[in-house]
Amino acid sequence: MKETGMMTEKERNTGIDLMRLIAALMVVAIHTYPLASLSETGDFLVTRVLCRVAVPFFFMVTGYYVLPGCLEIGKGSRKLAGWFRKTALLYGAAVLIYLPVNLYAGRLEGLTAGAVLRELLWNGTFYHLWYFPAALLGMGLTVFLIRWLGMRKTVFAVLILYVAGLLGDSYYGAAVQAAPLKAFYEWLWQWMDYTRTGLFFAPVFLCLGLVLRKQKPLSGKQSGIGTGSAWG
Repeated sequence: MKETGMMTEKERNTGIDLMRLIAALMVVAIHTYPLASLSETGDFLVTRVLCRVAVPFFFMVTGYYVLPGCLEIGKGSRKLAGWFRKTALLYGAAVLIYLPVNLYAGRLEGLTAGAVLRELLWNGTFYHLWYFPAALLGMGLTVFLIRWLGMRKTVFAVLILYVAGLLGDSYYGAAVQAAPLKAFYEWLWQWMDYTRTGLFFAPVFLCLGLVLRKQKPLSGKQSGIGTGSAWG
């Protein structure tokens, strides 16, 4: 059987677009618990395990398509500013759309200026809008680190941030057994409600997207697609 050549950029983009659709459905599932009435275990496995790859995937897509342009010499800052402007406008529109819901729920009563800033910077003002400020802060931080430290050191830095985020989230119960970590997170909770933010969560996946962009696609032989060896 004739071996296929290298995957073209168009083929790769088609695959990413297909995964975007799947990931979008996963995000819907995360917020709607589609199997809850049928099986609690099944719903947990789908919404709390399988579908949790969706948001990291979207950050990786941003890193794949947007980060390279933002790092270009001469044009990078302008492209980053353009992306910031478009994303901030979408974020602002989303905040306005959910403003009546927040008012109805009484979530804005008694908020101080500091609390409003905290909502805008970390939480997105509504529980599923956190993605917008995380993307904005994560992109800014990632571009800054790459320009300042270079790619290798940046990957190391964002991995440290990600681990710190995990210790403040998934492994919080174990982390606070150590007095220094407990003191650190108690201080941190004065400024944010969780570590799923553009500081701890987004940068590592943005970097992963950039790393994948720099990798050459696998040939048919390497990937086991379209070759006799794929079937043993």
